[in-house]
Amino acid sequence: MLALQLVDHVRGAQFNQDVVRGSLHLITQRLRYDISEQGDLEARFDAQIDIVDKEKAQLDEYQLSRLERHDVLILSDDLGSEAKLITVLDADRVLKTTLRNVTEVQAQASGQLLLEDWQRSGQLIGDFLENSADHFGYPLSLIPLEDVDLSEGDLSRMQYGDVLMRIAIGGESADALIKVPGEPQIIRMGPIHSFKRYTPMGIMIIALTGFMLLGLGVYWVVNSFEVRLRKLEQATSRLSQGHLNARVGINGSDPVSRLGQAFNKMADHIQRLISVQREMVRAVSHELRTPVARIRFGVQIIEDSVGDDPFVAKQLTGMDSDIQELDELIDEILTYARLEEGGPLLDFELTNIQDLILQLVDEARPPEHVEVNYGGAIGSQHEAEVEYRYMHRAIQNLIGNACRYAKSQVIVTFSVGADTCRVDVADDGPGIPEEEWNRVFTPFARLDDSRTRSSGGYGLGLSIVRRITYWHGGRAMVSKDERLGGAKFSLVWPKRHQEDNE
Repeated sequence: MLALQLVDHVRGAQFNQDVVRGSLHLITQRLRYDISEQGDLEARFDAQIDIVDKEKAQLDEYQLSRLERHDVLILSDDLGSEAKLITVLDADRVLKTTLRNVTEVQAQASGQLLLEDWQRSGQLIGDFLENSADHFGYPLSLIPLEDVDLSEGDLSRMQYGDVLMRIAIGGESADALIKVPGEPQIIRMGPIHSFKRYTPMGIMIIALTGFMLLGLGVYWVVNSFEVRLRKLEQATSRLSQGHLNARVGINGSDPVSRLGQAFNKMADHIQRLISVQREMVRAVSHELRTPVARIRFGVQIIEDSVGDDPFVAKQLTGMDSDIQELDELIDEILTYARLEEGGPLLDFELTNIQDLILQLVDEARPPEHVEVNYGGAIGSQHEAEVEYRYMHRAIQNLIGNACRYAKSQVIVTFSVGADTCRVDVADDGPGIPEEEWNRVFTPFARLDDSRTRSSGGYGLGLSIVRRITYWHGGRAMVSKDERLGGAKFSLVWPKRHQEDNE
């Protein structure tokens, strides 16, 4: 509403200028021609006309600049009982016209001055009006007498030089008519339309401005929420990647801050639970090594003391195998726990992956009916940045897993792209059902109920593979090999290690 009031105030000031601008132009023109007519003009316009030096006019810089632009200053007193109209007379003086009443007298005087100036100019009436139109804030037009609906009385008055004022019945407009002497023509000054507050265009502009400001406010609020939610999203992503110390900065008590507080409490609880779990796994695993070592030592003593009894020897051999299996399980649990600690310390180095694979193929100890081969072309451009020990363990686990289930053949292939490396280990075994592909990398997951060494594994080998690949910035996948018909495990990771700067 304040903006609407301001717009209407400016419009009202412009409207008043347009109404009086023509009359003041006629007065200044007459005084520039003959300064002695000042008194006559005061009588005609029922106004006080003063000629004042600019320096004594008590005008500020802004008002003087408006006068330089040929604007009209309209000043009123505090009581609104009189208005002062100020315009430029010449380079050093201004004309100050004081009105106490605004009546049709001013309109009649303006019409008479306009007619006198035309008679003095010697121009055609049409040319004169066209040249004078720029000094008026309302139209000046010349119309035939027969086109104007006038009564006999009005026409008689105009024949004697009177100016006829016409006001629309609704008061929405007014104009002044002047008869051109000796011609069947009338000069029409106007129409001047009444000033309308709160025009539809003004209301539309204010409404549009209000909506724009409201939109900016909403955008600022939404954007501030979005920035803070993005930080919460980043902290959530870091937590999901294993960075258990990820937290959100909290400022204030708004809904986003409360959500951040809930997230931090959840993260603290998760970190505490995982820490307890890891400590328990490490403690149990380490504590199991001592009794396992003692059992193995006891078995070896019994082996040395029983002699050549074949039955006892067979049982002891089985016990030794079980102890070996238990020792390997403990090692797997410790390895997996270490990889789940939210980022092990990895020492990346440039390694020839093909040489590593050839070494693992050569070191593989598959069953007698299974053959392990390298299926790629031998070359030299097969280097990538990896943590050698862990990558060795991951590929070794895949080859060992394939050997357990293969019927006769395991093929390992390796390829290097522009930015990534890929290792595929395929076998000709029974394969893995597609609905189980998402479960094979889960810790301790097995696709059958067997726990015998023939079906092999402890359910941690593929989980370790997945974690190693994850910490290399890659992923582990399983699919069906089209050539051999069995399962195909694939590792994909970037050639160059990128440090996490989050």
